Amino acid sequence: MRRLKWVVLAFGCMLGPVGQPAAASGLVLGDSIGEGVAQASGLKGLARISVHIRGPRALEQISATPAGSTAFLVLGTNDADGSIVNLDRHIENILQAASRKNIKLVWIGPPCVRKSWDSRARELDGILSAKLAARSVQYVSMRDERLCSGSLHEPDGVHLKMKGYAYMWEKARSAAGFPPTVAVRKDAEKAATSPSGEHKAANEHAHEPGEPARRAATVDSAAPRATARAQAN
Repeated sequence: MRRLKWVVLAFGCMLGPVGQPAAASGLVLGDSIGEGVAQASGLKGLARISVHIRGPRALEQISATPAGSTAFLVLGTNDADGSIVNLDRHIENILQAASRKNIKLVWIGPPCVRKSWDSRARELDGILSAKLAARSVQYVSMRDERLCSGSLHEPDGVHLKMKGYAYMWEKARSAAGFPPTVAVRKDAEKAATSPSGEHKAANEHAHEPGEPARRAATVDSAAPRATARAQAN
């Protein structure tokens, strides 16, 4: 009887409180904006700076994602800071890679930026919205009044304050029907209330192989950080 009791208790822990299923498996993929969303969500993050729709790096992240997971893919901002022509094939490659692993893909679109190329970010948002709707892939647009107001942006006009990333995460999580995360990382909470959460000044870096050259500094030149020590770019 005692053994049966422990078995029941263990099963209850797996289910979670009041018989609800345990938290779903989720990861955050994508670019440096995705790094911030990962910090805000508390989920495991594979997002890194300098990732584009074009090129192999987004595909490498999907390859590293466990089959059957929910992947929040934050992608498109770097592409908008350049040419957005002929992206269809690269978008399709990402969708097929996720489908082969039975990954539930939640694509989080490029948020508004306080830059002259925001018009391309808006255009890419429309392209992704139309294409992914036709493929029954969850797309979450990040162009709304609050994100476009500039109040959530860092001084570089591209990256967001931690409360901006938290807003993006909650919007995406809710749209995807993903359960609330139990706890946000302590370092993310500190970054939300401390000057240490601000980004470093932008620096240029090389564009992806085969990608059109940039006219200005890269979008991902300043990655989000959640501690007083800045991440190396």
